[in-house]
Amino acid sequence: MTSTAPTRCTRPGCDGDIDDGFCDTCGRPQPAAGSASPDPGPSTAAAASKQGPGAGPATAATGTSGTGPATAAGAVAPGPGSGSGSTPSGRSGSTRTGSGRGGSGRTRSGSSRRRIGAGLVPIEPEPAADPAEAVLADPVVPESSRHCGACDAPVGRGRDGRPGRTEGFCPQCGTRFSFTPGLAAGDLVADQYEVLGCLAHGGLGWIYLARDRKVRDRWVVLKGLLNTGDAAALAAADAEQGFLAQLVHPRIVRIYNVVTGAGDEDAATYIVMEYIGGRSLKAMRDPRTPMSPEPALAYVLEVLPALSHMHERGLLYCDFKPDNVVQTGTEVTLIDLGAVRRIDDPGGDVWGTVGYQAPEISPEGAGPSVASDVYTVGRTIAVLVANFDFHGSMRDVLPLPDDAPALEHEPLRRLLDRATALEPTERFGSIDELADQIVGVLRQLTAEHTTPPPRLSTMFAAPPASVGIDAPATPGELAAALPAPLPDPDDPSTPELVAAAAQGPRAVLAAVSAEGALDTDQARLSAVAAHLDAGDTDAAGAALDEHAVLGEWTWTWLRARHAAATGAEALAARLVDQVSDALPGELAPQFALAVLGEHRTAGDDGGVTAERFARIWRTDRTWTGAAFALARLRVAADDRAGAVEVLDEVPPTSVHAADARVAAVRVLLGAPDLTRSAVMEAGARTEAIEVDPLRAAELQTEVLEAYRRTAGPAEHADGALFGCSLDDDGLGFGLEERYRLRARFAPTLAERFALVDAANDARPWTAR
Repeated sequence: MTSTAPTRCTRPGCDGDIDDGFCDTCGRPQPAAGSASPDPGPSTAAAASKQGPGAGPATAATGTSGTGPATAAGAVAPGPGSGSGSTPSGRSGSTRTGSGRGGSGRTRSGSSRRRIGAGLVPIEPEPAADPAEAVLADPVVPESSRHCGACDAPVGRGRDGRPGRTEGFCPQCGTRFSFTPGLAAGDLVADQYEVLGCLAHGGLGWIYLARDRKVRDRWVVLKGLLNTGDAAALAAADAEQGFLAQLVHPRIVRIYNVVTGAGDEDAATYIVMEYIGGRSLKAMRDPRTPMSPEPALAYVLEVLPALSHMHERGLLYCDFKPDNVVQTGTEVTLIDLGAVRRIDDPGGDVWGTVGYQAPEISPEGAGPSVASDVYTVGRTIAVLVANFDFHGSMRDVLPLPDDAPALEHEPLRRLLDRATALEPTERFGSIDELADQIVGVLRQLTAEHTTPPPRLSTMFAAPPASVGIDAPATPGELAAALPAPLPDPDDPSTPELVAAAAQGPRAVLAAVSAEGALDTDQARLSAVAAHLDAGDTDAAGAALDEHAVLGEWTWTWLRARHAAATGAEALAARLVDQVSDALPGELAPQFALAVLGEHRTAGDDGGVTAERFARIWRTDRTWTGAAFALARLRVAADDRAGAVEVLDEVPPTSVHAADARVAAVRVLLGAPDLTRSAVMEAGARTEAIEVDPLRAAELQTEVLEAYRRTAGPAEHADGALFGCSLDDDGLGFGLEERYRLRARFAPTLAERFALVDAANDARPWTAR
């Protein structure tokens, strides 16, 4: 078998191959037959940067309007909203240009679709843009974006009709400023990088597009400094060089080199970064129309491993925002490490963007931490899915669901509430924990229009299969059926406790009380759970009073179980609600809330409860109790067709498949305006159910009795039910047979006599 040699890209300086019509290196489409090759000059350059408002064509990080396609690069650029951007904490005055990044060489593009966000959301490939349309013809920083690099005061502003100065000294603190590009088209930096022009101006300086003359003319991005006299900017740039050099991750922009400048900026330092063509989340997000929550969560989820990678290495990102997440091809990359700092670094400026930065990033606050990075992720999601004054009056709060339709989705609202809590200790404890809950929330969102693949919970054991099948579960039944939190794998007592749990609660209690047993948090949790499983609520309550840790969701969950077991229904609901706040992606607390809601006889119209059951059932078909409860609520709302529909969705492999089919038959027979056609449908359904003969006789009796009620003595139709003709004699003999069968297996004498009487009443009069 012979293979076809790949088609080489015709773009000068590119050594990529054409794959599905696009170059796998530069991302450009394959030229049509007979068309001319692209011009090797600057017009074929690829953009890789962000820019200030009005500075030129749209870029990936800013989404500003322009004539060319949006692209991304290693730059620092304005944040969303007029005048907002990255600023060092503690600086007063109006906001200024923010941060962003990109580079050259990794233009991953293709024509095939890919699913992101744990494989839940399909995306279309984003081809690399032509950089010729992004290089600024007249590189000027708008006066509204000119701020002092030291005190953030406005500088370079015009007066009395005269334009502002692009170079000078800050009138407030005296620091020198310069917004004039130090490099021009044709300059050669470090005898290697030929500058083609400016792409954008960012918080730490100008960003240039260049061609690497020593490496196949690949496109690269040179990031310079805003002000070589600004010590803080110099320190930030120096830190960025080191961080970029040590961070190697497929979701993080790469650095190629660090070089000194040329021309008028001989002392300037430039970071040489890879080119990343494509669009940022900010460019994708229409300023007027919020992004759908599904792609917003999926895109953010794709780059969270990059943040986790940084945290594992003792680094904080500090400036997560839509500008800094860029899609190229079908890949998503985190750009701009200009604000990265060490977790254990107590001093220095903290760079970030107003509206995304955590409230504790202030001179008087606790400073940056993993929790502050979590906050920026939460704010980014909120800005993507809702329109609100996030950089102004609502910089520390989220909009209400009435003002942001996306937040009407309960799990998403809970996710953002926790991620952006004002108190750092109330946020998710790590990026990995946040990512896990985002996956859970995303599954619930996508389940509204498709069935997500199965997924085991990372927090709870298997869901309760039988609770609420026959009737609404009582709080006590719920307490006994709630899934247990999965044991902590890092706790030294876990292996022994897992082995003991297989033998029952008494074995667990023996293990935790044995001489020499480890007194760990997991041992205490397991002891309380074992007391509850054994029905000893007094002992469980005493242990909870002694050991429960406020704010820890595992202890709150056990307190909720105890409250439900002792009949404190209102307290149980409040505690479960707290767990749902902590774990918005988990179905177990939502199921508990829904069960408690269904059990209440007042104070709930069933709307919220029904929606919770529906969301659980759409997301995970192993929660069969949710299907039965939803069917009951639909019957109560006079939606019998909807009830039958949800019962039919119980998969044949479920242990309660037959129960669901039987319940569907009874829903049909319970209609107040029952018709013969509905009875015949119920009969056909009954014949298809595989149950034991006694249960089949019970259901067939209900169907035959229903038919007799719907048809008068002279209105019998042709046909049969369960082999019985549909005249008086056929129905009578059929009912008699089934009543007598049931009487033989009646559990009590009274029931047996009642069934025999029913059989005699059903038997038609005969000559004998």
